Amino acid sequence: MKKNFTLLLLLLASLGLGAQQFVTTEPQKRNVLLEEFTGINCQNCPSGHLIANQITSAYPDRAWSVNIHSGSYAPMYYPNFNTDDGEAISNGFNISSWPKGVVNRSTAEGLSRTDWGPHAGAQLEQDAECNVAGQVFIDAETRTASVTVEVYYTANSSVNTNYINVIMLQDNIMGPQSGSSANPEQCVNGQYRHMHAFRDAITPTWGDAISPTTAGTLITKTYTYNIPQTIGSPNGITVDLDDIYFLAFVTEQYQNVPTRPILNVNKLVSFQGSSQAIYPYISDVMIPTAYCSNDKEIKVTVTNGGMQSLSSMKFQIYVDDAMVKTHDWEGNIASHNISYVEIPIQIGAGEHDIMVKIVEANGVSFETSKTVSLTVDEWSEIMTSSEEENITIEVMQDKYGLQTTWELKSSDNTVLACGGPYGYLPGSTATELHQENVTIPAGECVKFTIYDEGGNGICCQFGDGYYRILDSNDNVVVDGAGDFGSEASHLISVVYSETQTNTIEATICEGEDYTENGFNVINPEVGYHEEQYTDDNGVLQILKLTVVAKPEVVIEGSTQIFEGESVTLTASGAETYLWSTGETSATIVVSPAETTTYVVVGTKEGCESEAEITVNVTVGIEEVFVNASIYPNPTEGELKIDCKQMREIIIYKPNGQVVEQMVLNADEYIMDMSNYDSGIYFVKIVSESGDAIKKIVKM
Repeated sequence: MKKNFTLLLLLLASLGLGAQQFVTTEPQKRNVLLEEFTGINCQNCPSGHLIANQITSAYPDRAWSVNIHSGSYAPMYYPNFNTDDGEAISNGFNISSWPKGVVNRSTAEGLSRTDWGPHAGAQLEQDAECNVAGQVFIDAETRTASVTVEVYYTANSSVNTNYINVIMLQDNIMGPQSGSSANPEQCVNGQYRHMHAFRDAITPTWGDAISPTTAGTLITKTYTYNIPQTIGSPNGITVDLDDIYFLAFVTEQYQNVPTRPILNVNKLVSFQGSSQAIYPYISDVMIPTAYCSNDKEIKVTVTNGGMQSLSSMKFQIYVDDAMVKTHDWEGNIASHNISYVEIPIQIGAGEHDIMVKIVEANGVSFETSKTVSLTVDEWSEIMTSSEEENITIEVMQDKYGLQTTWELKSSDNTVLACGGPYGYLPGSTATELHQENVTIPAGECVKFTIYDEGGNGICCQFGDGYYRILDSNDNVVVDGAGDFGSEASHLISVVYSETQTNTIEATICEGEDYTENGFNVINPEVGYHEEQYTDDNGVLQILKLTVVAKPEVVIEGSTQIFEGESVTLTASGAETYLWSTGETSATIVVSPAETTTYVVVGTKEGCESEAEITVNVTVGIEEVFVNASIYPNPTEGELKIDCKQMREIIIYKPNGQVVEQMVLNADEYIMDMSNYDSGIYFVKIVSESGDAIKKIVKM
């Protein structure tokens, strides 16, 4: 494959002539690249994929794997992963059996998969001679990638010339794979999800020469790469811009070819953009966990993919399709740069889809969005007027106590207390109670989790077990049944208050008011609300109110029929329906004898909304046939009427309304209906031999 790239080399020694933009100058340990030689028809290769995944998962942001398909196990049918660069690299390490791999090119030939882990661990402990970093900007419209790589030497390389290598990988390529059951995590609906597949080398196969390679040297190189639509011939694979990423690594040289070992490797920051002036997009949305609180902070990663700096943006936040907040941001994000916007929001307990949308940038309308899922756990509260609270944890074990453990963690994941495993009890349904007292500081949120290794809880046929948590006044805060399966968790908030409090949780529908318990919340917006006041007895009343959006119910169906005809009416927008006819399905068939209005009430998440539709029934106009011809029918505009001795032509709507009336004396007439609305009309012809009435359809 022909590559189009330009080079810019900046040599900046330790004289302060320039500064790095991406790479750190601090000494680092060596990162790892595992080049895994594989193939679709290789029965044992998925077990190699699994080992590679375990290595990269164990060392995030320090270890990467690339799958290079080559040799007799890499067929040419779809998906054809074979590339000239991949074949050259495979031959360079004398690969003749699969799966094999090289770790940081530290060996002359490929290693068996059982050796990858130890070699990776040894490499990760070594000091790196250089650091590597950079970014890739992809113009999504032209599919042009602008690659910047920086190398900073923290120590001397053993040779005067090193090589920068930049490769492109692609994830989520679906296709066949022999032996796929060995790696079930990549099996999807009968196919195999091929990950981190080698797609192309942006630099020459064995790298782009750089020097000097002495401590304190900064080298910057830029490349322009045209990303192909497909790679591979025949049966090439589409290159999806959303699934590609780039690795850069530096190698020395051993006996000319191939270049090895790898001194360091890193993943390049990659983002898409456009030649448009304004082109922001949301790269990521993170909502950090905040236990025992509905107050969340959404961290939005915004990439400025446009040519103009971003100085302002307007955000809209949607929770389960209902907009709950707008947020105006001002600042500066330079072209082709990334920044973060933090947006505070309140979200009630439950599973939610959170959509963050940009609707305006630099005062200009612009729309882009990203949706993430979030689970907000409910929690129990213990009110205390002391600096700490003493709780009691009770666990009634079943027969198999050896399977049961529990732990209590603070908000910073410190284990405050733990229990189990317990003993094995004689008797088929034996139980035994265990208690432990724990002191929790006021203001803390703790998480209690109980586990059962057997996966069947602490109950049922092996004994009626349970677990409870009591406060210092012996009030039951958590009351857990034993049939929790593998595990169950509960959050507890210890709230310090000098005054007595009463918490009220309520749910209403959009458009309703909440006027109970001394509160007067009028027509609140959809979402979560919290209000409070102190009553006449000095009790702090706290209202946690969830407002659910009403469903948007619509009805589809014809509104005009003739007497004796039927029409199908279909409602949508809700979960359940109740029609004015008494029917409860989404679709009904009606045949009214006269014009009738039908009403449906739709219900979704306990909230109702209604819609109506009127079906007009045409009665009283009958077609009368004499010696008359009217055509074409249906017509798009021109209507030809033939009838002897016509005296008058009258056009009616189905409800009897006269649309047009013409007096004439002719045997034929051409009428222009192009300005008529589409629908049904009646043409009445008055002639010497009698009247004729004909139904026509205007398209």
